[in-house]
Amino acid sequence: MRVWMRMTVALLWLTAASACGSSSMPASPTPTTATVTITSDAFAPNAVTISVGSTVMWMNKDSATHSVVADSGAFSSGALAAGTQYSYMFPSAGTFTYHDGSNSSMVGTVTVSGSSPSPY
Repeated sequence: MRVWMRMTVALLWLTAASACGSSSMPASPTPTTATVTITSDAFAPNAVTISVGSTVMWMNKDSATHSVVADSGAFSSGALAAGTQYSYMFPSAGTFTYHDGSNSSMVGTVTVSGSSPSPY
């Protein structure tokens, strides 16, 4: 009887210890890549929603040079010649508006949801 009692206590202790180590936090979304096409007069799509850690890749499908410039200064592609691309990984949540450096009527928005991964 004494051995059975010790085994039961040990089993309860192990069960409690393993439960303390598990996390009830949902898994964070897997980072993805969204593609935005640059045409002669627009970004398509002009609104993109992604999760933290995801990347947006802008592809210049126009014959003219364009650029992708964040209104906040967070990112800037520099000149994108025809057929070239620029990618930016968004490390934090927020709404990021941007425009074409040579055509201010070309605008877009990236909405980033979620939270930054814990360093621990």
